[in-house]
Amino acid sequence: MRRETRWYDAIPEASATIDCGGESHTVIWRRGKLVLLAHDLAAERTMLVFGGELCQCMRVLEMWVEQFRMPADLFAQMPSWLGENAFLVPTELALPRRMAMVLSWERLWRMHSWLPIKQADLLAAELKDKALAPLRQHVNAWKPKTGARVVAGCQVALLPTNQAPGVDGTTDRVAMRVTAHLHGRWVVDICGRGIAVVDDAFVVDLEEALTLDDLKVHAVRWEPNGTGTWATVVAPARIRRDAGTGGEWRLTWDAA
Repeated sequence: MRRETRWYDAIPEASATIDCGGESHTVIWRRGKLVLLAHDLAAERTMLVFGGELCQCMRVLEMWVEQFRMPADLFAQMPSWLGENAFLVPTELALPRRMAMVLSWERLWRMHSWLPIKQADLLAAELKDKALAPLRQHVNAWKPKTGARVVAGCQVALLPTNQAPGVDGTTDRVAMRVTAHLHGRWVVDICGRGIAVVDDAFVVDLEEALTLDDLKVHAVRWEPNGTGTWATVVAPARIRRDAGTGGEWRLTWDAA
């Protein structure tokens, strides 16, 4: 049976060293969880029942859990307002922490029936920060192919997951205009894998991960529409990692 795709599959393992009781202990993030290598959690929790204090590693673990329950505005500010306790959010774990927070924001937005909430604003800002540059890369790659001379508009919009993502793009013989409507988890599924643009195609979403190096996706290309202008087409494609060229990704369009 094919293994179900997990959000953390493409995120590399990360570790940090914590000064705990005068010793250097390692905490490691892998497969979506934070693990304390130097501690027995059951024993540590038993000690707490008998009046013991949280060790530094346990405090790091506690902060990892609690950060997802805090007001959304505090996420970016945590290293500063923690002050001398900034070690509780190690910079070495910044990537998995941010990816997990993005999914947390989208989950809360869905629970609020896609109504305007602070998490949606933060999610939209994160999506724009990660998707706008590769979208521009994609458009600039296609500009000479379409005969357009300028890019008049390039935008990224956040889309609820109950709507299909896509890219609306057109040319008018002079200028190109394009808007990508993407889910928040694009940041994790696509940007996190480094596959935002593959062979000049902008990848819209991940349909299925057959393996870590073999992915079914939906991607965007431009096609002439018969009036001397061009428009975007979202189509199924397959992306595979080509080990013969240094691990680069290659895209093939679904013949259907």
